[in-house]
Amino acid sequence: MTTSSRSARILRTDELLAAADRLLNPSHDTALSPGVRARAAATLLRLALDETLDAFWRSVSPRMTRSTGRTRMLCLQWYVSPSVARQWYTVWSGLSAACHHHTYDLPPTPAEVQAWHQDVSELLGALAATTV
Repeated sequence: MTTSSRSARILRTDELLAAADRLLNPSHDTALSPGVRARAAATLLRLALDETLDAFWRSVSPRMTRSTGRTRMLCLQWYVSPSVARQWYTVWSGLSAACHHHTYDLPPTPAEVQAWHQDVSELLGALAATTV
């Protein structure tokens, strides 16, 4: 889904990570349940991964931005270490599953999303450190 509104960012990735952190560690009483906050934080984390991957492919090969998420992640292994590409796909898949609400599934726990938060922070740093 490539549209002109998609190219305009609403939040930078560091702001997305900070917003996810605020959802996971609220500073005041909130009406949102921990499950709702965790799912919303997972959505922000996945958006940070997607935005970073889009920016990476725009700088490396702009045609890759038109590919699907899985294709872009599979091709990532030729530009970064295989372990980083594998971890990127694993974290992205976990966050994708956590983002989708199904009546028969429990939401992710805040601890699970907190672990993903740490993984996303490391992955964003690893991709930023990659020189192509």
